[in-house]
Amino acid sequence: MPAPQVEQPDPVRSLDELFALAQALETEAAVRYAELAANMRNIGLPEVAAVFDHLVAEEEKHAVAIEQWSRAARGTPPDAKQLRWRPSEAFDEEAARTIASSRLASAYRALSLAVRNEERAFLLWAHIAALAEDAEVRKAAEAVAMEELRHAAMLRRERRRAFHATRAAGPAQAPTAAAAREVELALAVGLARLAGSEAFAAWAPELRRLAAEAETMAATPGLPERPTKRAPPAAAEGADVTELRRLAERAAELYLGAADAAHDEQALLRLQSLAGRAIERIARLGAMDTEG
Repeated sequence: MPAPQVEQPDPVRSLDELFALAQALETEAAVRYAELAANMRNIGLPEVAAVFDHLVAEEEKHAVAIEQWSRAARGTPPDAKQLRWRPSEAFDEEAARTIASSRLASAYRALSLAVRNEERAFLLWAHIAALAEDAEVRKAAEAVAMEELRHAAMLRRERRRAFHATRAAGPAQAPTAAAAREVELALAVGLARLAGSEAFAAWAPELRRLAAEAETMAATPGLPERPTKRAPPAAAEGADVTELRRLAERAAELYLGAADAAHDEQALLRLQSLAGRAIERIARLGAMDTEG
């Protein structure tokens, strides 16, 4: 049944609601990936369609696992009538539209979309766990969040293989750590501005910490210092937390993309560590966006 759209999730009140939401999100992802697979076939990209077919199978498998969990915990399958709302940002619609309309789509880009969606799902469930008032619901939400994180790690490994396969076939364009440096510097400025605003006075210490962390991450030894061709993204003049969250998401994407292209184990581990810190920062900014 249709569910109302909201900007941020309300607290999940029961396990029944949690299972209904989890299955709805997994099913929706399967449907969207199936649509993208069909689109890729229509524009003559069967290899990319096959990647999305694989993602459909994975999401359907996750939906079955949620149903089995619900039956074991509650004695019934998830019930859509328990669904009071559905997150408005559960699936990256903009990225899906972009790849659906592009003949430049590749297995790497398809897997990048999937990785981003799994990371968004992790952040959503981490937020649901943080808001949960019932201990049983909080524990279940944390379990779903960790499962989404595991899915993201698996897809990142597949994306890394896809990147190297593409590079072996010819020149590849991948996100760079140099671009991430520029985003970090923009974040440092924007976060410091936000710390000085009255609306976020309660968050000022945390914002100053995040601003200092952004400066530290920009100066991480081993990151390339050469500038990219594009101008660095400007931090929001009005210190808008939503815009800063988008910049934070961009930094995480760049670190993960650069990790895919890493030539040695040391660089790979360094970039994955930066990506982990960047993902944690997105969650913190998401909490501020909710309460600000």
